[in-house]
Amino acid sequence: MKKQWNRILLSGAMIGLLTACHHTPTPVGQPDKVYDFDHKVHYEQTKFNDEHYFLKIRSDAYAHFTQQSVFLLRHSEKLCQGMNAQLTLQKGVQAFERLPTHPRAYQPDLQVEVKCVSK
Repeated sequence: MKKQWNRILLSGAMIGLLTACHHTPTPVGQPDKVYDFDHKVHYEQTKFNDEHYFLKIRSDAYAHFTQQSVFLLRHSEKLCQGMNAQLTLQKGVQAFERLPTHPRAYQPDLQVEVKCVSK
């Protein structure tokens, strides 16, 4: 009888721990701060619905802009899941100078609206 109670208590404790580790999704319309380890990019993603997103990619270095751009294209494709990703750049596109003569100014975060449209 005592073994049965121990099993019940142990099972209850395990279920409680698993429930405590459950991820709570971000509410629709609220930004979710995320880090992509593959591209080393900090970004915020706001989901308005399954076909409309807003991405804000944190600016950190001029040399890192290429990785951020590739991440943007790959992530948009993943969000749209087989639909065409239509990107509207809001701000943060960096100018390219081959041989700059002055220090580069701070660049704003790359902000993009992503809409998924049918093919």
